Amino acid sequence: MDMVVRTATRSDMDKLVALYEAISKEVAGTDNDPIWEVGVYPTLDDLRGFIDDGAFYVAVKDGRVAGAMVAKRGGEDGYEKVAWISPVPLDQSVIIHLFGMHPDFKGKGLARPFMRSVEQDLAAKGHRIMRLDVIADNVGAQRVYEKLGFTSCGTTWLEYPDYQGEFAFYEKEL
Repeated sequence: MDMVVRTATRSDMDKLVALYEAISKEVAGTDNDPIWEVGVYPTLDDLRGFIDDGAFYVAVKDGRVAGAMVAKRGGEDGYEKVAWISPVPLDQSVIIHLFGMHPDFKGKGLARPFMRSVEQDLAAKGHRIMRLDVIADNVGAQRVYEKLGFTSCGTTWLEYPDYQGEFAFYEKEL
């Protein structure tokens, strides 16, 4: 069965919670640890809000949620401090959050086509650029984003409600 990429619905909530719990458990303490804790980040309200906004994408393979990501329009607090390469304004950017693949599907070549499908959907909707941040110590995720064609835009300190520290920033034109 081929992978299907679609927007998430409320009926996906339990699967999304299980996905992020599995990812968190698998990568805890590694160089690929996003320091996610379901209930802290992402909260259930975060997940529901992203779904309701139509910003949550899921990759479904063999009837299972193999991966997920959020692609929401607009910059985050602190993004104005970043030396972005593209002149596209922050309020016209799509910010990627919570990109992850279930451990059972890692290394199966699904991340690239998943990202490509989301990029095509965003471009078809008129978006021109994707941006994201990742904890600076999460070098595993940085390698993945670079392999997916994102360009590094340096690091800067950010303060989120659940975490503060040095973050690496990336962007990719669509």
